[in-house]
Amino acid sequence: MATVNVLVVAGGGGGGTGQSGSSAGGGGGAGGYKTDSAFVVTPQAYTVTVGAGGAAATNGNNSVFGSITATAGGRGGHYNTNGQTGGSGGGAGNASSAGSGTGSEGFGGGTGGSSGGIDSGGGGGGASEAGHNATLGSTAGLGGNGTANSI
Repeated sequence: MATVNVLVVAGGGGGGTGQSGSSAGGGGGAGGYKTDSAFVVTPQAYTVTVGAGGAAATNGNNSVFGSITATAGGRGGHYNTNGQTGGSGGGAGNASSAGSGTGSEGFGGGTGGSSGGIDSGGGGGGASEAGHNATLGSTAGLGGNGTANSI
């Protein structure tokens, strides 16, 4: 029996889609982020799954190491729809609600905006910061920051 450092990161969500003209979808949320600095291992087989990122407008996929599961990132909202909850939440399209992050795995996305017929999506959430809200409709929100790790 021994202990090891473990870092598990899920696949991020895909960005939401817009409509033709001046509308945009929200950014996809980052995959959930989990660490364990004292994970106990013994000589045996362990389940390992590397979660893929989501295609456009779809959630990412969970990642697994043994008993640790990191939650997939939420997809960005389509034009005028909500971002999805995930490890980190997806940003909203237009003026809808952003998706939330899951527990300590990540933060929520930002909200979209609309001004003068120009719509922009909110940024997807990151491991250490929420996604930023769109401003004045014409400027999309930035995605939230990630977290550095030396494992």
